[in-house]
Amino acid sequence: MPRCLFYTSFLLLCLLLPAAAQSATPIEAQRARMQKESPDSPLRMDLTRVQILLDQAGFRPGKIDGLVGEFTQKVADRYCVAKGLPQGTLLDVSGILNPYREYTIVEEDKQWVGPQASGPAAQEKLKAMLYGDLWELVAERFHCDLEFLHELNKEIPEEKIAVGSVLRVPDVREFQLTEVVALEKKRREDEAAKKAAAAAPPDPLATPTPAQVTPPAPVNHLVLLRKERLIEVWEADRIVACFPCTPGSSKTPVPLGKWHIIGNILLPTFRWDKSVLESGVRSSNAFMLPPGPNNPVGIVWMGLNRPSVGMHGTPTPDQIGRNESHGCIRLANWDAFLLTQLVTKGTEVEVRD
Repeated sequence: MPRCLFYTSFLLLCLLLPAAAQSATPIEAQRARMQKESPDSPLRMDLTRVQILLDQAGFRPGKIDGLVGEFTQKVADRYCVAKGLPQGTLLDVSGILNPYREYTIVEEDKQWVGPQASGPAAQEKLKAMLYGDLWELVAERFHCDLEFLHELNKEIPEEKIAVGSVLRVPDVREFQLTEVVALEKKRREDEAAKKAAAAAPPDPLATPTPAQVTPPAPVNHLVLLRKERLIEVWEADRIVACFPCTPGSSKTPVPLGKWHIIGNILLPTFRWDKSVLESGVRSSNAFMLPPGPNNPVGIVWMGLNRPSVGMHGTPTPDQIGRNESHGCIRLANWDAFLLTQLVTKGTEVEVRD
């Protein structure tokens, strides 16, 4: 029987650990202690429930791993604010009886797995930048840490996974690349329809609609907190979602100020230019890397009105918030896909320290 309530305060989370682990140690030390416990232990199952609750609500905790972590804590605090609750309030996870479910590998999954290449010259020759294996695909589909996925499926040898394999996975809404493809197709069709309508002769008897007179302003605006490594989504004065991110680097930080989105492209081809990555200066020596989940910018590029700066996905979701990027804002692919549906051309992005 799962606990009905869960603490969102990290200090209170630590009180749930064995007495030997309740010293004032850094969060990574607490994580290391918890990693010794099985994913089926009551504590790790409760933490997984909390991460699933937050993930489903749009307050993404990063990769789901059943471990205490700074992003889980940060987004839980913001979730409480969104719900009008004091920070540190108990979260009700009673609706998530079992945080895990079964997933069976199907034949269609194999289309997203393909050959890998090292270095941009070799990667440019690929037809698509796909997952390296089915484990990677399943981990990303269920928003989870690859090691956690292996922990949940210790009885399956890594090399034995195949069509028909039944895996235990976190019970979250699946991140499906077929949905990415479908949304990009719809966007292209809508754009083509708009261009065709704009090119058609005007009807002098038609009454202009409000949309034809004044385009609607984007509802949401984003706040990027560089030190917190978070992107907050605001609707007027109400926070409605939150995502962990990697905001540039110490050498090339995301510039402070107010910017806006000028493009929102799914499954982009990435122009790999060493000069741009190192100094922001475009050169003639570049490689065009094909689309796919393992493209350097993942499955989406949301460009800002700042040369070579944008928000995008990544082939390495386990490194979000823990490494550096070349001046852009990097998110896990599953988070980037949700974010791209919450913004549009013109959405303001305020970058704060």
